Amino acid sequence: MIAMLQSASALKRLPRSGWLFAGVAQPESVADHCWATALLAMMLAASVNRDPAAHGLRAPLDIGRVAQIATVHDLAESVVTDLPRRATELLGKHVKHEAEARALAQLTGDLPVSDFLALWQEYSERSTPEGRLVHDADKLEMMHQALAYERAGNQNLGEFWQAYEWHYQVSEEMYAALVTARSAG
Repeated sequence: MIAMLQSASALKRLPRSGWLFAGVAQPESVADHCWATALLAMMLAASVNRDPAAHGLRAPLDIGRVAQIATVHDLAESVVTDLPRRATELLGKHVKHEAEARALAQLTGDLPVSDFLALWQEYSERSTPEGRLVHDADKLEMMHQALAYERAGNQNLGEFWQAYEWHYQVSEEMYAALVTARSAG
């Protein structure tokens, strides 16, 4: 467990590389992003859970599982690092996915009970309602951070604003609100 915690702690010092390439002088760390994603994911899940059927769900989202998925969604980056979009495009999403799976297996292999890999797979494969929600939260948190950086005077952040395929209406609504806030200045 200590070795795992030590590896994960590297995320506190690992800057989000996409922001560096975009010219943000002191960008957030991967750990900063993971914390904000977890918080946002729990809020989105609570919103969805007000009326799960309206979101095509038979049962409410498991908010505990949402928090777990969000917490580990970028854990592999403690080994693989935060690969920017341009690197993923060159390598291919499949190569990045396989490297992250191997990194997580390496990180968690000695833990007494480890479903970290299963949690990460739910996120990366969007195979469960909770994994899909965390995927939405990950993208929305990035856009929220882009807005904060733009308001602080950073430019060249357009690549972070591309539309995504949202899994929940509340995610679409938040995206629209962020775009409106961006255009309002």
